[in-house]
Amino acid sequence: MKKHLRLIAAAAALALAVSAAGCGASSSSSEATSSAVLGPASGYDYQNFTYSQGLTADGHWEGVAALDYVTLPEDYAAIPLKKADIEPAEEDIQSLWDNLLESNRIQQPVTGRAAETGDIANIDYSGTVDGVVFTGGTAEDYDLTLGSGTFIPGFEDQIVGHNIGDNFDVTVTFPEDYGDSTDEAGNTITLSGKEAVFNVTLNSLAVSVLPEATDAWVEENFGESNDLHTVAEIDQYFYDNLYSTNLTNAVVDYLTENSTITSIPEVLLNYQVCSQLSYYNSYAAMFGYETLDEFLSGFMGYDTADALLADTEEDILASCDQLLIFQAVAESLDLAPTDAELEVYASYAESMGQGYVHLLALQDHVLATLRDSAQVS
Repeated sequence: MKKHLRLIAAAAALALAVSAAGCGASSSSSEATSSAVLGPASGYDYQNFTYSQGLTADGHWEGVAALDYVTLPEDYAAIPLKKADIEPAEEDIQSLWDNLLESNRIQQPVTGRAAETGDIANIDYSGTVDGVVFTGGTAEDYDLTLGSGTFIPGFEDQIVGHNIGDNFDVTVTFPEDYGDSTDEAGNTITLSGKEAVFNVTLNSLAVSVLPEATDAWVEENFGESNDLHTVAEIDQYFYDNLYSTNLTNAVVDYLTENSTITSIPEVLLNYQVCSQLSYYNSYAAMFGYETLDEFLSGFMGYDTADALLADTEEDILASCDQLLIFQAVAESLDLAPTDAELEVYASYAESMGQGYVHLLALQDHVLATLRDSAQVS
């Protein structure tokens, strides 16, 4: 099977909303009242947020001349950067190789010995409670990694020591508060705290091993999908993408560290806060929570939306700064996105609006301009 080498996307210039990925309440802020700068969540109409609100058709902030708020560094159009700070380190390239090989592990068959912890055991099994077969307790050709803790305690341990072809019983006890099942007639079968007997057949054993990075392996897996045919070509691919990412980060860091911002326009601050609250509110509705506060408390570790804003205030303000700086660069250099850059985001137009499409494309254009003009030495 041909695989696709996952691209290393260049770091996005700006975050339009604080991502929920890996986000959770810090112990010191989960009970915070509200952000001193952003105020309470009740002050924002996030329930009616749209991605093009507060944006003009060309992706600028309504009523905002960014250069009235931002003083750019004198050398912003030719940002000086050190090549040593941008060139990828060998360990970074190796880390990408490690991740690539890890994500493409292969199963190597095992014969001539009994099952061991860490093996991948292919099994058929059928379980009963009080002699009754229950829904979800039967499977064929199931790959189970022994020692993974995937099955209820004791199940995997009792496979260890058996040989391929063995048929045997595994006896375990379901944990307390384990959910009910049904029999073939649909009658409820209580599993919580009950002893269950599984008849198991061990079909085969395998171990998961890393593939060897050879030209032949690269050709087989990435030749057609990515036009990469040798180890050297993947090395270069990793280098180029890391260099691009590092250059992007360096440009953005230089601008944010060397620009002066007097204040953040209300339209921009309102957009960023509403974007974040709307994001989480959509998940609250998806998971059936009646209010945003209930979702944040039950799922994210924040007592209230006010606590969320207090904890993420710094990220929101930093995002506002970056958005304002990029518009200031666009104004100063009279930049506008190309048709090709707009086309990249054209599919967003119907659901998110033209203003949002132009905002994204304008960011790409500004960043590309600054990257191309950066003085790397």
